[in-house]
Amino acid sequence: MQFVPKTTPTRPDITRSLHRAVGLLRLLAGHTRIGWRLSDLAKHTELDPATVHRLLTGLCDAGLATRVPGSKHYTLGPLAFELGLAAAPYFDLGRLAHARLAALATELHGTIFLKIRSGVESVCLARHDGAGPVPSLMLDVGGRRPLCLTAGGVAMLLALPPAEQTRIEVDNQRTIDQQETMRWTGVSRMLVRSRELGYALNLGDIATGISAVSVAIPTDGQAPVTSVTLALAGTALTESTAADLAARLRLEASAMAPMLMQLRL
Repeated sequence: MQFVPKTTPTRPDITRSLHRAVGLLRLLAGHTRIGWRLSDLAKHTELDPATVHRLLTGLCDAGLATRVPGSKHYTLGPLAFELGLAAAPYFDLGRLAHARLAALATELHGTIFLKIRSGVESVCLARHDGAGPVPSLMLDVGGRRPLCLTAGGVAMLLALPPAEQTRIEVDNQRTIDQQETMRWTGVSRMLVRSRELGYALNLGDIATGISAVSVAIPTDGQAPVTSVTLALAGTALTESTAADLAARLRLEASAMAPMLMQLRL
């Protein structure tokens, strides 16, 4: 009987598996409330279901992913929470700006979102409901969205070099079209309007009855990594009113900018 030595994964194989696992974690973080079915994860990653199952098994064994009790859905696991606790003091602008954001939400009678850029996505760092919880605003703390899909993401996108904006738009459109092909029409409308105005303005382009104004928090000539957004439900915004709100948000963003120096963003 011929001895066949056990092969070990090459470095490219290990790196590819690592990137695929991280991609799964990003997706899991986007739907923590209900989780993902394995088949949906395979569709969004364009990976073979067997490969997704193998990666999920490894993530679950490590505690980075878990099954939602009573379902076949997967979501983030306890180790993801534990790692976040250790990193929070160095990245959590929402903690430093909590009082300012809460006061701003009360003043403007809307919902204030603080968002951070994560590659081609935005992540919600903080949410403050100044007029009470709004069920139609589904984005919670930790929620991820393509940059182009929210005013907060667009506010950060606008300050990037044109070539990078184009690259992100192409990536985002592919992701958004996987969920709802007609939604990009509204996204495009918001992008055109926002570029003309110099700040992000959503006039019900993404969800009926939901308007939003957003500006990036300045970073001394560097590409912005955070933004502050005012979202209003059931209020018909005009561009004139939006301009006043954008000016108010810019004042708040400038006041929050020094806080970034205390973090590793």
